[in-house]
Amino acid sequence: MIEAILLLLLILLAIVAVETQILRMAVVFLGIFSLLLSFLYLYYGAPDVAIAEAVMASGLVTLLYLTALKRYRVYNICFTNQMFREVDDRYIVEGTRRGQLLHEVEQFCISKELEPQVVFTPEDLETLMETRKYDLIIRQEGDQLTIYGSQENYFVDELEMLLILRYQDLNTRFMRYAEDGSFVEES
Repeated sequence: MIEAILLLLLILLAIVAVETQILRMAVVFLGIFSLLLSFLYLYYGAPDVAIAEAVMASGLVTLLYLTALKRYRVYNICFTNQMFREVDDRYIVEGTRRGQLLHEVEQFCISKELEPQVVFTPEDLETLMETRKYDLIIRQEGDQLTIYGSQENYFVDELEMLLILRYQDLNTRFMRYAEDGSFVEES
């Protein structure tokens, strides 16, 4: 009976760990999985393997993964344009001053120990703002470039100063949004 319960819990934890969208929770579920596995080893009469599993896999490896994930953060950047339905995104970005700006944003993220993930999408601004899955939204409308960021995010403030200094020739403005979704134009 105990064996069946442990095996069922192991299967359930494995499925939950694989299906979760939050990496930290997946690591926690795998740590619990490993701890239950050590109990299963103990039930089968292998105390030395159970101790090794509990100490190394459940304890040490979980701690190392959580420490590594604490330092790792993806910064989601969305680049959207009215013309994306008709033109390939490389045509819009590569070899242009806007492409240099996007590369500068990526390099700035890397310097702040963030991994930039740039997504090109034809979605409208309202849809993007409702989902709130992007940390920064760069919207191109004709020759106007609008950068949307959270009002509480200090990273956007630093990025704004950098872009104002280096890209004065571009028609760029910054918009901030508050927690309630309202906009406050900065520059």
